[in-house]
Amino acid sequence: RYAVLVKGEWGVGKTHLIKNILKDDQKFYVSLFGLTTIQEVHSAVFVKMYPNRSRLKKILNWFGSSSMKANDVTLALGPLVGNIANALIKEKVDNSKTIVFDDLERCSINLEDLFGAINKYVEHHGCKVIVIAHDDKLNDELTDKKEKIFGQVIKVTPDIEGAFNQFISKSKAPIAFEAIKDIIYKSFLA
Repeated sequence: RYAVLVKGEWGVGKTHLIKNILKDDQKFYVSLFGLTTIQEVHSAVFVKMYPNRSRLKKILNWFGSSSMKANDVTLALGPLVGNIANALIKEKVDNSKTIVFDDLERCSINLEDLFGAINKYVEHHGCKVIVIAHDDKLNDELTDKKEKIFGQVIKVTPDIEGAFNQFISKSKAPIAFEAIKDIIYKSFLA
């Protein structure tokens, strides 16, 4: 079992492509942008898989920041409740839909750790996983590690003509755009 890496330059339409291929009821979409820990990744996946249960996590977190006092002994609930919640989040996995991790290059988690977490979803939970990245922005570390986790790499290239045709089809004045088509093409290719 392997994950699939979808790569290409920024703005080429990687996310748009995947969102059009996989409808909302076929995927759990998770942006890695701004995530700093593996626990945040697991929490983001859990919230997408179980949106109604994410309220339970908030309640557990509230209890986790509390403490109880009984007979002059203070019991800190934080570590215990936090560990239970984290264990549930990591192990309670719905593998009925594809997990799409986007913005790999915008995540500040160590790649080895992140790939370990992604690999857990693939190998241990039997999830189908797609990772979207602008891998030219990632360092050479990705090249070595991606071969171990990604069974297939798909490179998305810009489709200027397709984008142009879609744009003018939604325009109120498609004939005007058609007249300057060559100028627009040249500006994108420059």
